[in-house]
Amino acid sequence: MRRGTTPTITITTDLDLTQASNLFVTFKQGDRVVFEKTLDDVTVRETQVVCELSQNDTLTLRDGKPVRFQIRATLGDSKVASNVMATSVGEILKGGMI
Repeated sequence: MRRGTTPTITITTDLDLTQASNLFVTFKQGDRVVFEKTLDDVTVRETQVVCELSQNDTLTLRDGKPVRFQIRATLGDSKVASNVMATSVGEILKGGMI
């Protein structure tokens, strides 16, 4: 993922999350939660959660540092969490919105 871009993150799960009553995709760098997407912000397709990031989202990330992300959701009475995933954050030469 590169800062200042608008990537689409597609996360494949082993559970069908279409019936989730709430869902969070949390993005964290170091010890700080940078931003979070909720059920209203993502598209859920059976075993996929599609999360479109805005330019503003990726500009809040620090380049050269990995970003970790995880899904947490409620399915009926169950609370579930995915494995923690990670990707690197690439630099841009000039910051700001374009």
